[in-house]
Amino acid sequence: MNRKSLVFMIIALVLGVALGVGGTIGAQKFIFKSSTQSATAASTAKKAGPLLPVGEFTVNLQGGSFLKTTITVEVTDAKAEVLLKEEVAFLKDRVNTVLANKSITDVQTTAAREKLREELIKQLNEVADNKIKDVLFLSLVYQ
Repeated sequence: MNRKSLVFMIIALVLGVALGVGGTIGAQKFIFKSSTQSATAASTAKKAGPLLPVGEFTVNLQGGSFLKTTITVEVTDAKAEVLLKEEVAFLKDRVNTVLANKSITDVQTTAAREKLREELIKQLNEVADNKIKDVLFLSLVYQ
């Protein structure tokens, strides 16, 4: 191998590395920038409120099955958390009433659980004056 071809190969290698590094940095700055910003915006847009444990529930479902679940609710702010701690008995009663009127098919699928979650939010907000943002199923066992 002569000296001229060796110099040419070194220049080609350095140029290739520079283009690769430059392309990666450019892609991260301009192409992936929007997805990073939207993920950051989404995480700041939905700020979780305080969580209030409601309790563990074991109920007989319609049709002879049973459901055991642990429920926590997300409330709007710390003031709502303090107020709802005093009304947790009413929240538990409402959860028991809603769950006891469900059948096994109302808890088996993801879509059914989302529908149950929406119903619980609606029913609990009747007691909580719209201070509940979300219902979280920490555990869900049915048979």
